[in-house]
Amino acid sequence: MKKILIVDDIALNHAAAREVLEDTYELYEAMSAKEAFEILKTVTPDLILLDIIMPEVNGMEMLEELKSIPAYKDIPVIFLTADTSPEAEVEGFNLGIVDYITKPFVPVVMKKRIETQIKLAEYNRSLEAEVEKKVKETEDMYDVITVSFACLVESRDGVTGGHLKNTSIYFSAFLGHLKTLPQYKHLMPPSFVKRACRSAPLHDIGKIAVSDAVLQKPATLSDTEFSQMKYHAIIGGDIFDFLKERIPDKEFAHIAGQMARYHHERWDGKGYPDGLKGEEIPLVARIMSIVDVYDALTSERPYKEPFSHEKAMAMIAEASGTQFDPALVDQFISISNVIKQCLETKEEMIQQKKYFSVKYKFD
Repeated sequence: MKKILIVDDIALNHAAAREVLEDTYELYEAMSAKEAFEILKTVTPDLILLDIIMPEVNGMEMLEELKSIPAYKDIPVIFLTADTSPEAEVEGFNLGIVDYITKPFVPVVMKKRIETQIKLAEYNRSLEAEVEKKVKETEDMYDVITVSFACLVESRDGVTGGHLKNTSIYFSAFLGHLKTLPQYKHLMPPSFVKRACRSAPLHDIGKIAVSDAVLQKPATLSDTEFSQMKYHAIIGGDIFDFLKERIPDKEFAHIAGQMARYHHERWDGKGYPDGLKGEEIPLVARIMSIVDVYDALTSERPYKEPFSHEKAMAMIAEASGTQFDPALVDQFISISNVIKQCLETKEEMIQQKKYFSVKYKFD
């Protein structure tokens, strides 16, 4: 049985409404806004019948408060009132009522209007649930495509296999810290964070076009080979420039393109491919450049043993202000214990496919 909350300060009006509705609905009754909010703590009605003219808190004020509270804002509200002024009706609709019934009411008409609004609310909720389901399916598809392309690149790279997933873990943890800070919070709304974390495994996507002889060389690259390797940043940026015009999620393509093209730029302007410096380099690329190097330092390569976490942190600190954004380096070092935890648990995280939402406590 559907639930209706009746809010009116006159007992006679409650009795009149009860006589019409109690055979069809489960009724809850309040004589004031204060009583109504007490009832709402334990009951979620399918609809609220609300009088306008009440002492202390009137119907308009209660409606405004209802719409400001997430738990109550979607409950349909019908004004059932003796106030017949057009101004009150307009104000009610502006504040969010779904219908306006004046007293004395016609019972059959009132019941039909209530039935209609409850059905509309149910239909809207079902539509919202379906939209959420489709959005989730789309988000999951983007995640699968992202990881698939990252795996494709890693399958060709015999030297740095696992690098894309490793850096995604460090990147997500670092971003999780930065987004809590006042100086970065306004630059990192939830949509940015989600897309940036999803983009992280694709920062080296341009390596797909680098020749096997260069990509799989188990030794230090020659100058000529390194010049060829540098093109992966341009190619990666071009891939996402192409996609940006052809996929619905243009913000994702934009962020992924920035990360792919600019993550080898340096704070002092001596990086590649465009020689950007300082804050000319997009923030996501400046963040990625730090975790990218951290993983390279702490990973084994044919030409070197992995450095310890402490040594890698010291080397990154030494490059502050030259290779890396000094403010970001300070923050990266401040969560050294978190990054070390990522390093120690990365294999487990990869097995669990937790690349995009690494969550640690920042003590």
